[in-house]
Amino acid sequence: MLKNLLCFMFLRPSGLYTRLRAFDMLPLAVFLQVFRWESTALTTVVSLYQENSPMLLPVPFGIDPQSYRFFEIFAYGPYGLVIISTLSYFIWQYGRSHAVISIMTYRRTWTLVGFCFFGPWIPSLLIDSFLVKLGWGSPEVIIPWHITIVVIESILTVVGLNAVFGIPLKRSIHLGAGAGLLFLLLAGAVIR
Repeated sequence: MLKNLLCFMFLRPSGLYTRLRAFDMLPLAVFLQVFRWESTALTTVVSLYQENSPMLLPVPFGIDPQSYRFFEIFAYGPYGLVIISTLSYFIWQYGRSHAVISIMTYRRTWTLVGFCFFGPWIPSLLIDSFLVKLGWGSPEVIIPWHITIVVIESILTVVGLNAVFGIPLKRSIHLGAGAGLLFLLLAGAVIR
C-alpha cells in the first residue's frame, strides 16, 4: 500500500487526489505525518545534537543551544503534528466556501495536507542526514534546501485543492502559498 501511495504521490498525484475524493484516508495520513516528524527527530535532530551542528536560527531567551536541541528531539514529533493541524485548519477555514466538487471538511483537508506534506519530505530526510554526517548541515545549505521542499509541498497542495475539492486555481494558489508561508513561520518559531 505504501509503495503504491508513493508512486501515486510522485508519478501520478492526480490518481491520489481521485482516491482522496472517494475514500477516508485520514488514519493513513496521520500515520505518515507521525512517521515523518518522529523519523526526523530520531535521525536528523539526534545527529544535529550529537554533532553539535550550528543552529539554523538563534535560540531564544538565551537558552543553552545543546539543551534546546536535546529538548527538540522529544518535542519535534508533537510540534510537527501541531504544524500540520494548523495548516489544515487555515486551508479549511479559508477554502471551504470555494469548494465545488465535494464538501470540504476539516478531516478531508487534514488528509490532503498530510499527504501533500509527506511525499517531498522523504528525500529531505535522506539528504539532511547525509549533510549532517558530512558536516555540511549549516544554515546556508539546509535553509534553501528546506524552502525548496516546502515549495514542492505547497504546489502539491494547490493541485490537490483544485482536484479534490474543485477550488478554483487562483484561490488554491493563495491557499497553498499561505500554507507554505505558515509552515515556514511555525517551523522557524521553534525548530532550530
